Formats: sequence, structure tokens, C-alpha cells
Amino acid sequence: MKILKYFLISFFVISMVKGQDVEIQKGGEKPTTFTYEEALDMLKARDAQWEGKLAKADSLIHMYKYGEEMYEDNLSELEEQIKLDSLLLLAQRKQIDLLKIRDKTNEELVEVIKPKWYENQYLWLGIGFILGKI
Repeated sequence: MKILKYFLISFFVISMVKGQDVEIQKGGEKPTTFTYEEALDMLKARDAQWEGKLAKADSLIHMYKYGEEMYEDNLSELEEQIKLDSLLLLAQRKQIDLLKIRDKTNEELVEVIKPKWYENQYLWLGIGFILGKI
């Protein structure tokens, strides 16, 4: 904590020292007053800088709006895709349930169709030979 405190103090001291070194100079010396034309030139230069910055800001705003429209279009497409995917998922679940029911009924049918012990042909053939011998 003490290190942070000393760092902040030294940072502010250095910034104040460097901030006092910046002076407006004209022809290598510090002017005391500006003429009307010089002040007007400085204002025009400042306005030109701001016009460039405003143009850049306008282009950034335009790009942001274009990106926002593009994202909204993508968002609506993704929402439609989500709806389609959810419908497809529900249909697949129903199909899986129907296939499970079908598999269960097929197994029951196999049990019903499977011949019983008394429906065996060889058993009745053997009984027929035995009764024929008697």
C-alpha cells in the first residue's frame, strides 16, 4: 500500500513538472500577445482539427449503425433457425418414442407367433406312430 502511495505522489509530481515546461512559442520566443490575424489563424487551425475529428466520429457512428443493422439481421435469422431447430428436435423425439413403441409391439408379436410346445409337428408325428402301433 505504501508503494502505491509513493508511486502516485511521484507520478503527480513528475506530471506537474513536465506540464509547466509546455509553452506556446512564436519564432522561438514566448509571445506576450497575439494579433487578431494570428488568433484567427489559431482558431481556424483548431476548427480544422475539430472538423477532421467530427468527420471521423461521423464515419464511426455510420459504421456502428451499419454493424448494428447487420447484427439485427443476423439475430432475426438466428431466432428463425432456433425455432426450426426446436421443431425438428420435437419431431425427432416423437419419432424416437414411436420407434420404441413399435419395437416393443414387435417383441410382443414375436412372443405370440412363436410356436408352443404342443404345436410341434414332430411331437404329433411321434404320437401318431405310437398310437398306430397300438
